[in-house]
Amino acid sequence: MDVSARIAILTALLVSQPAVANSAFDDVRVISGVSLGYSNFSFPEKLDHEISFPSLNVPIIFAVDKWQLSANLQTTLKDADISEEEDVGKASRNDLDITLGYQLSSNWTVFGGYKYGKTKIQFTPRDIEDDEELSITNESYGQKGPFIGVGYHWRFEKAGSLSFSVAYAKLNATNDFSKNTDEEEADEAPEFDDLTGTVTGDTKGFSYSMSWTMPLSTNLLFQTRLKINDYQQDIFFEGNNFEDIDETFTSLHVGLAYVF
Repeated sequence: MDVSARIAILTALLVSQPAVANSAFDDVRVISGVSLGYSNFSFPEKLDHEISFPSLNVPIIFAVDKWQLSANLQTTLKDADISEEEDVGKASRNDLDITLGYQLSSNWTVFGGYKYGKTKIQFTPRDIEDDEELSITNESYGQKGPFIGVGYHWRFEKAGSLSFSVAYAKLNATNDFSKNTDEEEADEAPEFDDLTGTVTGDTKGFSYSMSWTMPLSTNLLFQTRLKINDYQQDIFFEGNNFEDIDETFTSLHVGLAYVF
């Protein structure tokens, strides 16, 4: 899906919100907006360096009394350039979190939900002769599953609110690895980088989030948010164990939200 199609879909979601807010659910507050920023993806056992994407984030929140239901969609605006030992390529990333939270007090909140994330990469050999057929390979690294967490909020009279949260996730991982182009010795023990095909595993770890919200008017809010997903993946594949394989996804976004 190209950038224009993504923006059209996200814009349609935002435009539809006033109709929801003006429905029979008068006691439900609807909050939505758009923020822009950058995201970094690190997978050191598989990739030589971090991938950096310009990204778009769209939250949609339904709040009533002490309950809050939210969906958060994040997508890359432009493919990132990849440079590996034998290959170059392009990478993209999509994430979706659905969260249900409950406010325990004026400061504390507990929440749980379900998340999905996937990084896609298209590789092209770096050194290829003019008479050779161009060989393009595709990889993807996906995770999905539940999470639970707790948040703490400070509210300031003239400076908005500051929030911190931490969540634990236990996810199912599905990796589609392309063939490794490096030459390996026949009797050499396989390494993680040698895995090919569809490889599944278990991913676990923590997410950390810090956000600041500042009201600009009665309904308009300024928001900035830093989020870090720090996960470890365990894979058992053809008699080999690969444990605590690090994957880190970091994002920083700044934008506006509107309370309908």
